[in-house]
Amino acid sequence: MQVIEIFKKLCSIAHCSGGCEEMHSYLEAYGRRCGYEVSSDSAGNILCSKEGASVTLQAHYDMVCIGEAPNLELTEEAGWLHAKESTLGADNGMGMAMMLALMEEGRVADFLFTADEEIGLIGARALQVGLQTPYLLNLDSEEEGIVTIGCAGGVDIEARLPIVREHKELYCHEVEVSGLPGGHSGVDIDRGIANAIKELAALLASHENAALVSIKGGERRNAIAKHAIAVVATQEPTAIKGLKALGRQSIEVIRDSEALIRMLDGFVHGVRDLDETLGIVETSINLAQVESRDDGLLIHLSARSMSKESLEVLEEETMAYFSAYGCAVIAEGFYTPWRPEETPFAQKVLDVTKRVFPKATFGAIHAGLECGIIKEHFPKMEMASIGPNILYPHSTREKVEIASVQAVYESVKKIVDGV
Repeated sequence: MQVIEIFKKLCSIAHCSGGCEEMHSYLEAYGRRCGYEVSSDSAGNILCSKEGASVTLQAHYDMVCIGEAPNLELTEEAGWLHAKESTLGADNGMGMAMMLALMEEGRVADFLFTADEEIGLIGARALQVGLQTPYLLNLDSEEEGIVTIGCAGGVDIEARLPIVREHKELYCHEVEVSGLPGGHSGVDIDRGIANAIKELAALLASHENAALVSIKGGERRNAIAKHAIAVVATQEPTAIKGLKALGRQSIEVIRDSEALIRMLDGFVHGVRDLDETLGIVETSINLAQVESRDDGLLIHLSARSMSKESLEVLEEETMAYFSAYGCAVIAEGFYTPWRPEETPFAQKVLDVTKRVFPKATFGAIHAGLECGIIKEHFPKMEMASIGPNILYPHSTREKVEIASVQAVYESVKKIVDGV
């Protein structure tokens, strides 16, 4: 299958967010080889265009790298493709592969590859290449038969807590939470996936009179934490379940450890509100990463909402919560939601999709697609998003259904030919 083979080639090229230079060069060369006019901008976005195009297809070319990534060992099982002990990068590599397959066929369309979507939609924000078509088809959705016409907005929040250390001779113990499944901080936030930081904070809160020496948890700002570890110290050795003895040591403990632990344990991670009309999460926040450093404690959070007003309220509430514990808090990368819009182009995409998936319907996603930001650049452009079945993105369980890829690709070809 051409799309799958192209995807496998893409998997051999390192393209972790923030380190996509090799992939950037590959895509530019690919576009020129296929006879497209290639342009790029300072943010790393690439546009491959052809005269007469009516639609721009769009995907981002970076991936979330967790586990063994970018060294991917692909394996196929029961019709699904995944990578051993690693994120797969089907988000959004499969969209890229479909676009490259269309370019190989010389289809009359424009193709936009955006940079560093996974670390703050950086490419879309700084988009400078000029889009000329009236329509945009995003290929970053993850459920076949759903024509996405809306997505959540988001904002990243960072809290820094100054800490004072005290030198003491105490018995040290290691507390670890590991082996959790992890997941996407948007689309998986309502699936009951345990957050390792929250689990660890609850364990620490249950041990009275334990001073905190260090703590670290979480992998990426846009992933549900799957691992967290801490070292605590006590006056006497203890055999409490969950604590691994490290022996008596001369160490630097964090003063006011109890308040720090209470802050993490008390924060409400996860779904905050539901959108009953759309049948999806309305508002959520992910306690993504925590790390004690010499200069203090660093906390990263990712908030999302389908409503700009709700997102602003959640941002304000979260900043106030951590400020009350003495943290210096900043918010960055705010992007507005893409409000659901049933445009004529979206209806066209739905009609074509129904030829392949008879039960296809409109939907929205509780994750950040670049459509909303691109629409700010090109407000008259009509947009929709489709994609194959991808499960557990942003985790080592990520996998994509091969038959779904082929079916969605057939839809994409029909859309390109019909506009």
